Amino acid sequence: MAAFSQSTIEKGNDWVQDFLCSACEDEKLDESADFYCDSCEKFYCRKCIHMHGHLFKKHSTHGRSDMKKWPVVKKVEDFLLKCDVHKEENLVRFCKDHSKLCCNTCAFHYHRQCKTVMLLSDLVKNTSTDLKQVSVTIQTTLAELKKLQDNQEASIKSVQSSYDEQLHKIQESRQKILAALDMLEKKTLQEMKDTLTKLQASLKSDVDKCITFQKELKQLGDAIYDISDKSKQELSFIASI
Repeated sequence: MAAFSQSTIEKGNDWVQDFLCSACEDEKLDESADFYCDSCEKFYCRKCIHMHGHLFKKHSTHGRSDMKKWPVVKKVEDFLLKCDVHKEENLVRFCKDHSKLCCNTCAFHYHRQCKTVMLLSDLVKNTSTDLKQVSVTIQTTLAELKKLQDNQEASIKSVQSSYDEQLHKIQESRQKILAALDMLEKKTLQEMKDTLTKLQASLKSDVDKCITFQKELKQLGDAIYDISDKSKQELSFIASI
């Protein structure tokens, strides 16, 4: 039997739509069936059933209120009968050793050594099935699955919310750190500029003094050279001090 999925659960009621009016289908029209005729083994919509009633007055028909007498929908039949592993094969056997339904291929490959592998046709002869209890179990399971789904979806939202909150805090902290670094950078640069200005001023003062001393010494040198041969004793004395 095919495994349940969320889409199977959600679309379960759509199986009813597989009953289409046979007469309308012949005309390539999709019209939902409202009646089934045992004699014709065909489905009819409300419009076509009137014509059918005039032509075949003795035929026994069953409306939707009596759907127990309708045949099983092919989609339902395929859903229940098709093997999960070998999609093109039907389930025809039951392995009691493993409590597992299987097709002929599964029985050959996986259950050859099993002691009790029975044909479903033989097994159902002596087996009663409580479909009402199965239906109740399915509904209970569906409710639990829906509850689990809701809880998990709530958890997803909660995790996303926590992520967004932490991301906001990280981004906020990052902005604060960047602002503090900018302020520290500006303060440090200003202090460096102030120090540079002071150092440059001090060094420039020394340079200016050196230039002044050089000029004075040059003038003194020129003066000494100028008076050295002129017997100016007073000037020579002053220049030597």
